Amino acid sequence: MKKKDIFWGLLLIIAAVLIIVNKLGFYTNISMFEVVATIILLGILIKSIIHISFPGILFPAAFLCIIYADEWNITQLTPWSVLLTALLGSIGLSMIFKKHRFYKHHCNFHKENFSEVINHPDESEVNCSVSFSSSMKYINTDRFERANIKSSFGAMKVYFDNAVIQSQNAEIYLDVSFSGVELYIPKTWKVVNEVSASFGAVSEKNSKIVSDFPVVTIKGKVSFGGVEIIYI
Repeated sequence: MKKKDIFWGLLLIIAAVLIIVNKLGFYTNISMFEVVATIILLGILIKSIIHISFPGILFPAAFLCIIYADEWNITQLTPWSVLLTALLGSIGLSMIFKKHRFYKHHCNFHKENFSEVINHPDESEVNCSVSFSSSMKYINTDRFERANIKSSFGAMKVYFDNAVIQSQNAEIYLDVSFSGVELYIPKTWKVVNEVSASFGAVSEKNSKIVSDFPVVTIKGKVSFGGVEIIYI
């Protein structure tokens, strides 16, 4: 049994107990929805502290502020002020600690334990997903046409340097929420950014070689997260 399953299983059991306690007349001012949401948000918060994920720390804290705004007497700050604070804080802290020595060590730890080589030389479509954790994906295919990348409350790095595009056109579809995703793209690819970002951003890093083909169109949506395209 995975530690991740044990962790979330215990939290759900605690939520079930609190619901019964609530129905018996204790803490009657807290709804069942608030009990379940609180347990889930606290679980995300704890996991994010362990993995040093700033969005995973600040956004659950913001949602807890929204849920308990009346009890904590902070209604003047919710919802948009705390959400904007969480967004700016996540971006700022990620930028400050991105090259910190300890943070680099932490990322290397995940590289050794959560890396995956997707080695399907004859397949044109690949799927990558991560939730409540971090992962590194290496795409190895000789017929790359499409990649579906989904990340929620996590972090992902995807390397395309061993992917070969034969049809001169390919597509990367993103579904990113409360996450950070890094796409490592060959410099010779022409990237067309058609991503819809709400409370998020898509940025590019490193210089690239100007070329007409192959063309890679990046589509999808990014909400409360960030995507960085890194040319290698």
